[in-house]
Amino acid sequence: MRDMRYFLLIAFVLFGGLGYKTYQRYRTMQNTQQNLWLKQGKTLSKFILAFRDTYQEAFLTHHIPLDNRTLNLLPVKTIGSISKKLSGDLDNGVEIRTVSDRPRNPTNQANDFEQQMMDWFRHHPDQDEDVVNRGDDFYYLRPLRVTSTCLQCHGKREAAPPAIRSRYYTAYDYKLGDVRGLTSVRIAKNGVAKMLFTNFVVSTITMLFLYMMFMAAIYVLIRKMNAMRLQYARNLERDIAEKTEALTKQKDAFETLFEKSSDGIIILEDYRIIQCNEKAIDMFGHVSKDDLVGMRLSSLSPDHQSDGRPSLEKGDAAVEVAYAHGYHQFEWTYTRRDGTMFLADVTMTPIVLEGREVLYVVVHDISEKKEAEIQLREQKNALYHQAHHDALTHLPNRTLLLDRLNQEIKRIERDQTTLALFFIDVDDFKKINDTLGHPIGDKVLIRVAEYLASPLQDTDTLARIGGDEFVIMTECSGSIDFTSDLAQKILDLFQKPMTIEGHTLYLSLSIGISLFPQDASSVDDLLKYGDAAMYAAKNSGKNRYHFYAPTMTRLLMERVTLEQEMRHAMETEAFCVHYQPQVEATTGRVMGLEALIRWEHPEKGMIPPGTFIPLAEETGLVVEIDRWVMRTAMRQVRAWREEGLDPGILSLNLTVQQLMSDDFISVLESEMMANTFAPEWLKLEILEREVMTHPDRSIQRLTQLSTMGIGIAIDDFGTGHSSLSYLKQLPLDAIKIDRSFIQGIVTNADDDSIIKAVIALAKSLNLNVIAEGVETREQVDFLVANGCTNIQGYFFARPMSAEAMHGMLTTQNMTE
Repeated sequence: MRDMRYFLLIAFVLFGGLGYKTYQRYRTMQNTQQNLWLKQGKTLSKFILAFRDTYQEAFLTHHIPLDNRTLNLLPVKTIGSISKKLSGDLDNGVEIRTVSDRPRNPTNQANDFEQQMMDWFRHHPDQDEDVVNRGDDFYYLRPLRVTSTCLQCHGKREAAPPAIRSRYYTAYDYKLGDVRGLTSVRIAKNGVAKMLFTNFVVSTITMLFLYMMFMAAIYVLIRKMNAMRLQYARNLERDIAEKTEALTKQKDAFETLFEKSSDGIIILEDYRIIQCNEKAIDMFGHVSKDDLVGMRLSSLSPDHQSDGRPSLEKGDAAVEVAYAHGYHQFEWTYTRRDGTMFLADVTMTPIVLEGREVLYVVVHDISEKKEAEIQLREQKNALYHQAHHDALTHLPNRTLLLDRLNQEIKRIERDQTTLALFFIDVDDFKKINDTLGHPIGDKVLIRVAEYLASPLQDTDTLARIGGDEFVIMTECSGSIDFTSDLAQKILDLFQKPMTIEGHTLYLSLSIGISLFPQDASSVDDLLKYGDAAMYAAKNSGKNRYHFYAPTMTRLLMERVTLEQEMRHAMETEAFCVHYQPQVEATTGRVMGLEALIRWEHPEKGMIPPGTFIPLAEETGLVVEIDRWVMRTAMRQVRAWREEGLDPGILSLNLTVQQLMSDDFISVLESEMMANTFAPEWLKLEILEREVMTHPDRSIQRLTQLSTMGIGIAIDDFGTGHSSLSYLKQLPLDAIKIDRSFIQGIVTNADDDSIIKAVIALAKSLNLNVIAEGVETREQVDFLVANGCTNIQGYFFARPMSAEAMHGMLTTQNMTE
């Protein structure tokens, strides 16, 4: 009976839905009629207008003259006839009219309705069409607006073609955009409406029929479902009885497995043990369940686990994971009753037991397994060490050396540095073995390994690759001299005799050196070339090192040649001094100049300072060169001043070698006296990074210079990591902003901020600021705007000869 009520309710709801759907379809039918009429009206209207535009275009494009013969071909004459003809041919209740309120053709006169619609379009200039339902007819209307082509016949009468002007006296003085006509398409509604209504009635009857069939099917289905439900209830009662019996058997089996499991099983509720099996009692060293039941789990654990975490904290985290993921497996250290500890693999699973949420914990003792793993790991490590290290010296063997060489070469290629390989052989070692025996020989090799390791860095590798052969792998730090120095240091270690079990031995080494990537591009070639260089050292008399010939010969020859040529240039005064002005940006006046050394080689041309100055510093020639520049520049500046020119302050670069030389102060005083050079005319510029190599001594020396009245400037400020505490102690007059920051002006906000900070710092310390390396107007404007007006760089002038500088100073003198 209840199912029948549901059936009637469903039938009523479906019938209501069917009625609503029928209403929607009726509305859709009405909209379809409207759309059909609108589409038909638009199509016919566009056709008439297209015909009109085509005719007008033909007359204009082909320049057809208007006379009595062609006049009747104008759209205004023909469009009405065509519309009437087309309406008659359609014969489906459609009437097309093209009318005007001021027609030259009386048949095109608008009726009252059409006149009203033209007025409507005039008051709604943004509308280009309208649809009107009027009685039994549907009207689609489009305004005819005056275009530029219309004005040729309807503009000023005196401007109209003669054929028009002579024939018509009205319909002139039209204005562009005026609504002077209308295209009206009238469509009778009866035909289309009847057809659509017939379709609507047929589809509605069909839907009612299908509704009745559907409801009948549902009624039959409900009857069958009732019968099936009764059968399902009887089957369910039978299944419940069978499954209850199976669950009882499973419970008995679970209890048996629980007690007889080889793993300890604990059931926890609120971190307390409420049940456990016999294995758990035995595992924790207790006698009965009563000993464990009621205990908190924390009492079975040490205060901290093996990873250092507190047991309470780690236990809480494990419980959270178990509840979050349904289970959690982890390792845990437990404490037995006697205080001993064991490691277990624990699986924790949340379950519902007799309506209570508990944790089912399985504890598997893995102490023996872990101990076996540790022993296996130790054995593996020992075997690895034996396979990759020399048994006597415990140094890396050839296998490990090759592995490290391959890795290091990849890094060297990436960092674009140099790797040096020392191939070392103990001279005449065979005689020691033959005369003193192999045990003494082995001890000698052990002592040699210790000596070789002493000068090496942690990143270097020392390996024994067999017999008395050793290999050192090291990265070259700086120039090739580093490699030579290390080789010589190793040779020096063996200059003193070695005592082994009462035997005094004098040892020497032969060392061959190969470089990557200069000599070789592979590990095999690097070892081969190092070996060849080592034998070359032996053949040259032993107790020495030898570079692989192609590389060492070329590098040494270039270096030796350049040093010889540089010394010759000093003797013949082949160097010259160029001057770069330092300009006050707001006035353009030269306020000083920097003296810069240049070397015009007779064969190689201009050699950049970056090529020969580092070599001069290494060989000590830089002091002599600096003094020559100082003497030459002082003499030149004094000569300019005697001519009445104003070169401002002379800036000389001061190296730390020059500053720290014992006679520098006395030499400087002598040069100033010899050239009648006032101390206020001179400023010495020293690199920030060089000052910071010996800050205390630098401060002492620079203070002496400052008390003499000589200006002191820090060059390349911002690159040497000087501290403010030292900066305040330096007797400075000025700081020069490094060109690396100047280049980032405008394009790099960080550089902009650094420059502003340097200028602010200089002002707070009452120091002048000079910006060097300035090349663009944007850089000048930025510096001046932020308070730095002393500029040096290509924007104002490149370094120039004394003659060119003389001309620049003369021009400045003449303009003042």
